[in-house]
Amino acid sequence: MFIRKLLNVRPHYLVRRWVSTDPLSFQNEKLQGYLESLRQEYYALRVSAAGNTKEYARLSRLDGVVNSLEKHRALQRNITSDQDLAAEKDEDMRALMQEENELYTDLLRKQEDAMLQELLTLADDEVYPALIFEVNAGAGGQEAMLFAQELYDMYTGYFEHMGWEYEEFAHETTDIGGLRHANLLVHDPEAYNWLRYEAGVHRVQRVPATEKSGRIHTSTASITVIPRPADVHVHIAERDLKIETKRASGAGGQHVNTTDSAVRIVHLPTGMAVEAQSERSQLKNRELAIKRLQAKLMQQQLESAEASKQATRKAQQGNLNRNEKIRTYNFVQDRVTDHRVQQGGTLHNLSGFLEGGQQLSGLIERLQLEQRRIKLVELLETWQPIQEAADKN
Repeated sequence: MFIRKLLNVRPHYLVRRWVSTDPLSFQNEKLQGYLESLRQEYYALRVSAAGNTKEYARLSRLDGVVNSLEKHRALQRNITSDQDLAAEKDEDMRALMQEENELYTDLLRKQEDAMLQELLTLADDEVYPALIFEVNAGAGGQEAMLFAQELYDMYTGYFEHMGWEYEEFAHETTDIGGLRHANLLVHDPEAYNWLRYEAGVHRVQRVPATEKSGRIHTSTASITVIPRPADVHVHIAERDLKIETKRASGAGGQHVNTTDSAVRIVHLPTGMAVEAQSERSQLKNRELAIKRLQAKLMQQQLESAEASKQATRKAQQGNLNRNEKIRTYNFVQDRVTDHRVQQGGTLHNLSGFLEGGQQLSGLIERLQLEQRRIKLVELLETWQPIQEAADKN
């Protein structure tokens, strides 16, 4: 029902002329051609996919779309044509045929909703076993760092809500409980498709506790989501490491400043340094520091590859993607607004939203649907039947 409202899908016999221009209407000839190409690809893969992991994965992704398409076509065949209705002389029989047509038309709309949902899911064709999730304080000083900590708590709460495993490999805080930056590794093949659109600038508007005049401050924090492909590995040679030990600092009772348990490791080829002092054992801190170094080196490798892709995309498209705010958290009005969602992008009960549970999940789902729709429309705009593409080439 939600998809139908979002895409403004209407009965074809009411808006036959209008829907022919809607790229996601099932009366659109290009969409029909694209669906038929998927059906042909599906049945070709059923013959050739045996023993080929990549082709079998594609076959599995096409299964839902093609099954929905076959059901849709079966329902269409049951609808009596206008010509046959006009030719029927028996009024009672004609009325019965019209009643059946209304029933099948309603079933067709429901099947179109199901098929559209399968198509939108198919639009997310990137699968990664893990990702690097980064939170950074932006403009706004200490207030920005406090907001960054709230975002960190919200997203880790969301990871737990979704049942994803994650581990932290960098976390720099401030004396008043704020967060300068944090990096986490999230392990789940579904995580990237849910979190990819969370990347960007998040803005907060509120009156800080230290503001005596009651003036509203605006601060920002940023989220970065970097997918980690399955074939990316980082090897660290022992000879490339400079390992130093020192006494731990901070809270910790008698243990602090009595043993050299804190570990600092420098990766000599890159100059990258990491520290670990959260464990009482020097050996455990060393293992933790090595894991953090591996994650940071992997992030550097992934960011380099991503920067290359972004440079290519920018050269092709120009400066289309400006670094704008994607979401505003307004404490004064107790609301959060996602500026990319056309309908349902504003929610209230901000404290509940920041828990990272169902409210955040629901907004991400709407955003995901909106972005999938955009991707599908863009795909259909550039898609050409095989023969037409061959003729152009």
